[in-house]
Amino acid sequence: MEMEDEAGNLWYKQHERNDRINTGISGANLVMPFQCECCWMRVLENRNPGPGDERLVASIRRVNLDAMTGTSEHTIKSHVGRTQRILAINKKYGKTPNFEPRGPLPAKDLVGMGVAVDMILYSIEAVGRIGPFVTFGTLRQIRSTATKNYDSSPRGIQEVTCFSVGKGKVRPTACPTQSEFFGYFLKGLEYRMGAESKANLPLSIRVIVELLRRVEQDIAAAVDVGERNELYKFGAFIVVCTAGSLRGNEGFMADLAGISYYLPQGKDGVLPKKKLKDDFDEDVAEKLPHVVIALLGRVKGETGEDTHQIGLANVTRSGIKVRWWIEELVRVCLAEGRRSGPAFAYPSGKLASSAEYNAMFLKYLEEIQSSTDLIEDKIEVNESFGISRTLRKTAEARATRAGLPPGIQDKMNRWKTVEAAEGRKPRFQMRDLYAGVLAQMPTTWRYSYAL
Repeated sequence: MEMEDEAGNLWYKQHERNDRINTGISGANLVMPFQCECCWMRVLENRNPGPGDERLVASIRRVNLDAMTGTSEHTIKSHVGRTQRILAINKKYGKTPNFEPRGPLPAKDLVGMGVAVDMILYSIEAVGRIGPFVTFGTLRQIRSTATKNYDSSPRGIQEVTCFSVGKGKVRPTACPTQSEFFGYFLKGLEYRMGAESKANLPLSIRVIVELLRRVEQDIAAAVDVGERNELYKFGAFIVVCTAGSLRGNEGFMADLAGISYYLPQGKDGVLPKKKLKDDFDEDVAEKLPHVVIALLGRVKGETGEDTHQIGLANVTRSGIKVRWWIEELVRVCLAEGRRSGPAFAYPSGKLASSAEYNAMFLKYLEEIQSSTDLIEDKIEVNESFGISRTLRKTAEARATRAGLPPGIQDKMNRWKTVEAAEGRKPRFQMRDLYAGVLAQMPTTWRYSYAL
């Protein structure tokens, strides 16, 4: 029966993925410059499509679909909903809408469609060096070639002015391959093709502190409640993965019911005046300021008692407000009407997109790199970092610098291996599980507080 469930789940995921990469999204033209295949043929080839152009037309359609895949469906639907509401209000009060018209678009390629089509055609014709097909990494090099070609052209060499902020430099350019549309296309193309994973690099803990500060600023500036709530969740996700030394996929295991249940514990804790012993007991742990993160719960209708719990410091030494972010996460989920299931989810209860969180993470890192000296200019953000492992490696690097013994780091990072080796956790009552949390806090609390 379990095998049938697993097979059915795999089929559903594959079916869902196929739908995503091969189905357009209604309203996508509100967030990206969409044109149909016929219009693009007129722009690129100065003629209507005819016999023999089937491959070109299909490639243009593929680019459009990839660009939609690279854009969050949730974001598109949010923009569509707000647009419709504003238009309805404008109509009610007889006001002319302020939205820019969606067409006609200029009769030239300003977004890199021609280069994108070249990449699709190259993927069909070229043979891979290892396998039968070229990889996404190989296709991405075509963008670099096209960009260098533009930079060295008579038009490109006139764009030599740079704005410098700190150590970062910003250069305005009209290069089509640097357009937002092309960025969406690349993300969708990578999702569809897959890519070889590269080891994520760690960041300075100061970068995480700065990133969270910027998320708070964006929360304060957000007008839309939905956007503000998603930022709260994203910030809490960064905090949970960093303070808990979790991989990105482990962060999405956060269980809302378990976190809510434990939330009152440790709220009024006080830091001891004397230095803690390496193996302090449960009575000492219970008095420390801490917050409990529950993972893995509520599998196949279980009660949420079959979870892994991590007791973390309310605030780390670097100033990461772990408890504050967790409390905001729970508040937002309750406001959405959710009391159980994954903590990091959309209002519908569907698990949040790791690709979307990763894109937000990289966006903030690029902003930090361009406006501060916290990330070196020579580092390629998109290739060097990601929520998959960067946050965990950042925590490990910080813990090492803080002088924590390797044994503590091993215990903190190998919880799944240990629990798998010892067999499935028994279904204890929540109060009994909390005793286990306190017993582990000489490892988990010390580790998180050192960050």
